[in-house]
Amino acid sequence: MAVRRRGRGPVQGVLLDGRFRIGDRLGAGAMGQVWSAQDERMRRDVAVKVVHPQDGMDEVDQARFQREVQAAGRLSHQNIVTVHDWGEVSVDGRPTLFLVMELVHGVSLHRRLKESTPAWPLAVGWAAQMAEALHAAHSQGVVHRDIKPANAMLTPEGTVKVLDFGVAKFMGETIGARALTVTGAPVGSPAYMSPEQADGDKKIDHRSDLYSLGCFLYHAVTGEPPFTSTNLWAVLRKQMEDAPEPPASRVEGLPGPLNDLILDLLAKSPEDRPSDAATVCDILSRLLADHVVTEPGGNILAVTQVGPSHSVSGRILARAWKLRQQAAQLVSKGTAEANALVENARKAEARRMVDERKKELEILVRRHADIDAEIQKITAEGGLWTEEDYYLIFKKLIDGNYPTVDQFDAEVKAMYGITLLPGQAGRIVNRFINRHTAELQDDHIA
Repeated sequence: MAVRRRGRGPVQGVLLDGRFRIGDRLGAGAMGQVWSAQDERMRRDVAVKVVHPQDGMDEVDQARFQREVQAAGRLSHQNIVTVHDWGEVSVDGRPTLFLVMELVHGVSLHRRLKESTPAWPLAVGWAAQMAEALHAAHSQGVVHRDIKPANAMLTPEGTVKVLDFGVAKFMGETIGARALTVTGAPVGSPAYMSPEQADGDKKIDHRSDLYSLGCFLYHAVTGEPPFTSTNLWAVLRKQMEDAPEPPASRVEGLPGPLNDLILDLLAKSPEDRPSDAATVCDILSRLLADHVVTEPGGNILAVTQVGPSHSVSGRILARAWKLRQQAAQLVSKGTAEANALVENARKAEARRMVDERKKELEILVRRHADIDAEIQKITAEGGLWTEEDYYLIFKKLIDGNYPTVDQFDAEVKAMYGITLLPGQAGRIVNRFINRHTAELQDDHIA
């Protein structure tokens, strides 16, 4: 199908590939343009990324694009923009690839960071969601290669969605490499590029994405990336050679563990970075939980601005529950110590110590009660853990026979510190028995 273009993209209103009615242009970048569209076959709104028309693109390039997009299309996660389809059209006589994906309403984190620098807990909440997306992709063998604020969308509900999985790799290694040969311009996003990418290493793995995530997190908490310059090649050199200035030296009140994590992510050698994205997400979740537990009146879920059903919030709440249990132990121990001091309080100094300890305990008891009430409230609303969280517990308990309701209920309480509502455990177990039986049947047929 031939398409006449306006600028470097299709004309608004054109029917692309006989199926996608092009609407408004949503944005443009080095890779191409993104348009809203109506999928007239499925009757749904979508986004269409039209790659800039390329000279010299052959069947090998097209096959490679198909493989990368199909790999990205198999990713299913709440923090990843879903890929629906792909195709090729002719724009001004030149072959042009396009990608059809989920239409996300919101703003890019690039635009959000241009508006203002967020408080560090909010920035950490965004990074934790991006780490969730990376863990899901890396588990499927998909490396992004171009993690940056412009490739992450923030929805009005506070969910971060990462886009361009698979596409960034294809553009960088195929079309982008061709452009580099012609123009001499660096391929990718130098401000967020790992040292091995900047050095032209073709053996890039998941730890390159972690470095880029570190660049994003550094930018989000300090207001700018770790290395900047008006010269792109100078930025690449800094990525390969210079040590970043510790973010804690630029941001007052930044927690030491967060400063350390960012510097670990920005390690020049991949072997010195955290082992995987799941580890990074766990560290970030612990940071947020520690923050809300130690801040009087802090709200456990408000720090991430996402709903209680989100897995990041689940991680934070699980950590908060552990801290609550530790607080209960401290209260018990502190009360015993205070009582012992009272018994021996014969001097003014001893009385002063008793008064101080009582004040500390009063604060701890109040915060302990606040956390307990909030966790119980969220749990009662049934929105704390996702279906998959419970299913993982169910499958873990299968040992020749399916777990009983009591076994399942006890394991949920042991792992998450919550008690399911009356009858809830039984309904979940029955549902999962049917689900697991169907999966076994499907595997047998396959």
